[in-house]
Amino acid sequence: MLAKSTLIDTLLRHAPESGIFSDKIGGFAIVRRDTPNTVERCMVNPIILISVQGKKRSVIGSVAYEYEAGQSLILGVELPTDSIVLDASPEKPYCSMVLALDVSLITEILTKLPKKENKSDIDGQKQNISAVACFKTDPDVLKAFTSLAELLDTPKHIEYLAPLIIKEIHYRLLLSPLGKHIKAIYFLGTQSNEIARAVTWLEKNYKAPLKVEALAKYANMSVSAFHRNFKAITTLSPLQYQKKLRLFEAQRLMLEKRMNATTASYAVGYESSTQFIREYKRMFGNSPKRDITNIVTHTS
Repeated sequence: MLAKSTLIDTLLRHAPESGIFSDKIGGFAIVRRDTPNTVERCMVNPIILISVQGKKRSVIGSVAYEYEAGQSLILGVELPTDSIVLDASPEKPYCSMVLALDVSLITEILTKLPKKENKSDIDGQKQNISAVACFKTDPDVLKAFTSLAELLDTPKHIEYLAPLIIKEIHYRLLLSPLGKHIKAIYFLGTQSNEIARAVTWLEKNYKAPLKVEALAKYANMSVSAFHRNFKAITTLSPLQYQKKLRLFEAQRLMLEKRMNATTASYAVGYESSTQFIREYKRMFGNSPKRDITNIVTHTS
């Protein structure tokens, strides 16, 4: 395995400036930031992140996490994330490795793991487990990630070896302390899995009026149980989750499509631009026009 300094050198060589570099290995990205106080805000898909250098603070859902070199962060469902880089400089940039979680791989591995590997996690579903966790990086997971990073120097091997290493990362991750947070989401029939299904429905239908009773029925729960379990897993109520989905998407449209606030608000399902601006300011502290000048559109 590469020494830490060699790993950092490898990553920064393939991320030569501040930005997100994800064009060489599918699902894998290197994130580099050269200055602190960089604000990043967006919906983040299920990922495993390994922090290699520097420090960052992310509010995921409604809970704040700080992570630095030697720590890993996992998101088991898509969640709104508001981040700021705390420690970075051109000489010593913030740097992390990020890999998208592959649902098909997770499902395949779970069906092949010995039952004893999964039993305690299934039993643990009597208590919902958050879809987000931050832990010290597991050595076996880091070793597999390092092997993936090494492939960047031998691109001719990426097509053949990257899928094998990515599968190993998922396997190692499921056996690590972070594994229970993934299993909680992907064990079919558990309450966490039903909430994950509801989250996916909201992602696809965030423009529609929220009918909690119908969503609870979709998740096979009573309304009260649905509210309780949804918040336990995402740290947000269903209404808060939908609101953040709409606001984050409106922000993206203003940044990337150059829409004004009124057009963006209607595009994400608001019936009143006044209500949109009021809720935007309440959530982010500034008017849409002022806020987007300080935002980087992607986060990890």
